[in-house]
Amino acid sequence: MNNDPGVVCFRHCSTKSVFCRRVPATCPVCSSRMQNFVVDPFCVPYPFANAAHNPTSVVIRPSRGSFLDDYDVTSDDLHIGIVDSAGVILEFDREGLIANDAVRWTDCVALEVVPAAWTARWDETLSFMSKDPKWKSVNYNAINMNCFNFVLEFFNNLGYADLKFASKEDLCERLILLKMHTACRYVSLYRNLKDQEYLLADHHA
Repeated sequence: MNNDPGVVCFRHCSTKSVFCRRVPATCPVCSSRMQNFVVDPFCVPYPFANAAHNPTSVVIRPSRGSFLDDYDVTSDDLHIGIVDSAGVILEFDREGLIANDAVRWTDCVALEVVPAAWTARWDETLSFMSKDPKWKSVNYNAINMNCFNFVLEFFNNLGYADLKFASKEDLCERLILLKMHTACRYVSLYRNLKDQEYLLADHHA
């Protein structure tokens, strides 16, 4: 179960895509009754997931509130964690290493980044790091020792060829930015449709 609000897209008569929550009886572009579609109505894929249902993944959420209702890309920080193969979420913040604060991870961006053959190694690496005293709360620093440092070190300990990062900036640029772009576009659509019945866009947008 997730909180998908249900954004629908279709094309009826032109190169304009229509985004809405409910398909209207008449076309917002040409005002005729809708019978045949150029592109049949479909649900826009919901980019957020429940972390506990996404084992062996990297998960991202806003530091406060939710993506849909609260997140401001220009000012809000992101928080990142790791999910083991049993769906247990590990994250590092000012309280130290936290296991399975699942209620705060029900609508996050989840990235599955390794093949199934790496599951045992993934769990071993998480278990090893969870015993390291460096992740105690006393060592937390908002800039220099935060959740991204934890994930960066996890990947470097994991040793998977495509997931070695030189820095937190490298990690964000190569792993997170593209997925966040998709998520932010969805958030923008959702928020626009709270105030208006439909939104028109060029179909390639």
